[in-house]
Amino acid sequence: MPRTERLGVLYDRLPIIDVHTHTSGPDDDGDANDVVHTMDECGVEQAFCFAPMLSVHSLGLTDEHMDDIRRHNDYIAHFCAASPERLLAFAVLNPNPALAGGDVEQAVSLMEEEGRRCYDELGIRGIKMVPDRWSPDDERLLPLWSTLADLGMYVAFHSGIFLDERSSRFCRPASYEGLHRVPGLHGHLAHLSWPWVDECIATLAMETFHAGENGKDRWQLKADLSFGCPADWQIDSVRKALDMLPADMLMYASDVFWPCDPGRYLEQFIYPQLANFETAATLARHTPESGTADRIALRRNVFYDNAVEHWEAATRGKPQQLQRLTTAPSTPHARPRRSHRCQSFRAPGAGSNQPTQSM
Repeated sequence: MPRTERLGVLYDRLPIIDVHTHTSGPDDDGDANDVVHTMDECGVEQAFCFAPMLSVHSLGLTDEHMDDIRRHNDYIAHFCAASPERLLAFAVLNPNPALAGGDVEQAVSLMEEEGRRCYDELGIRGIKMVPDRWSPDDERLLPLWSTLADLGMYVAFHSGIFLDERSSRFCRPASYEGLHRVPGLHGHLAHLSWPWVDECIATLAMETFHAGENGKDRWQLKADLSFGCPADWQIDSVRKALDMLPADMLMYASDVFWPCDPGRYLEQFIYPQLANFETAATLARHTPESGTADRIALRRNVFYDNAVEHWEAATRGKPQQLQRLTTAPSTPHARPRRSHRCQSFRAPGAGSNQPTQSM
């Protein structure tokens, strides 16, 4: 992997992995090399890149949309194949029973099949999932979790409020306790599960009573710190996580939709996350003092090491084997990328989220 120009000085050069980024299809994403350019300019070594989501609402899904899911997964393999050491491809799976005529077991079987196809034929090692008319602790999903664990695929889960305003009840962090029935499964919960931050912290903390035996990575689940929380919740949420959870359970993430120019990526994602982390670490009870070698190590854990170790544990060190096609697969039912303004969620009453009133 090319060594990027990292943030920091002298011995404190901070490598970064972004464990939560989005694509929207060939009409919006531009050239993958432009993504790598932004990463180079901002000191980001690798990025988890999620396949486009469907524009069809969950209540409108039918078995006809299975072809769209496959096409979107073909697309993310093609996109990330432009730089497979930097862009880590994540296929999207969704065992929504509507994709199988209302049959949950058949939907699970379809996703097992698609997971195997993504691994064996597309060379993908990551999966992104949003609970959607299904719950992670449903025993009928155990075969899917076992298949993904056996393949060696990392699973990133949405957790917390979801923008469609109808799927959020399936995304409560406590429901992910069911994944512990498959010890080989590794992944993370996004957004620190806002607004259920305390529940997320408690759910992850329970793993400390039955830590795994892998010396470098003991956990099945970690959490990413992408901005689910409104601005005035962020510092306290990170502080509580640093107080309650082991230092190797938290990971930097932006939730950016590509493309994004380097200046905006630094100003909207890296700098605010660094500021939140440093402030929260200073306020937390059990973190190292600023300016110490231990504080530098903690910062590196959150922004880099924790993601590296978790990815390696999940995939068992097997690299992607992505194939770039002559032309990008079409994604006519991909959800359009969010605007720059919508990528920053503000608290109620915080200005630009509020409707403009005309007199």
